[in-house]
Amino acid sequence: MLFQHTLFWSSIMWDLPKGEAFLPRVDLDELEKLYAAENKAKPKIRLLCAIHRKRGESIDQIADATNLKRRTVHATLHRFQERGIDAKDSIKQGGRPAFLTIKQRRELVKQLERGPPRNKAGLWSTKEARAYIKKEYGVTYTTVHVWELLKALGFSLQRPRPRHRKAPDAQEIDRFKKKLPGWRAIIEKKGL
Repeated sequence: MLFQHTLFWSSIMWDLPKGEAFLPRVDLDELEKLYAAENKAKPKIRLLCAIHRKRGESIDQIADATNLKRRTVHATLHRFQERGIDAKDSIKQGGRPAFLTIKQRRELVKQLERGPPRNKAGLWSTKEARAYIKKEYGVTYTTVHVWELLKALGFSLQRPRPRHRKAPDAQEIDRFKKKLPGWRAIIEKKGL
């Protein structure tokens, strides 16, 4: 088994063409122009590997020139053989799919905007939102993730503030307003 594995990799390692046979549809000048125009570091190094191979250099020479491992250089050149010049760019990884679909998120936003069913203040806590999501959609989020989800959906932190202990009550405010009768008289005379 080990012998077959070694033969497989050795046959792949040395099947990469050099010089004009490497990327036959792309000439060296075009690779150098792409290299000069590239701003990102990784694609630039990949293009540099392709330029060296197009000049006929070995994998060891390219690894020394670019300060990359032989295996990395080989994998890069192999990608160029498979994908052509597009191999300079990474293939985008999709990532993990979302637990809630876009439709479910829209429904969630509508429900959250209506307010919680048993909360008179009209504000959701993350615990209430988490319980609602679990009940409606069968998805369990952590409270931290619920908070991140709410922020992503456009909601912000709202805290109901208790009345300040030194704030005047309604009677005190009315008494204060009645102490200034002169201002009302002036306003009434001028017709304001």
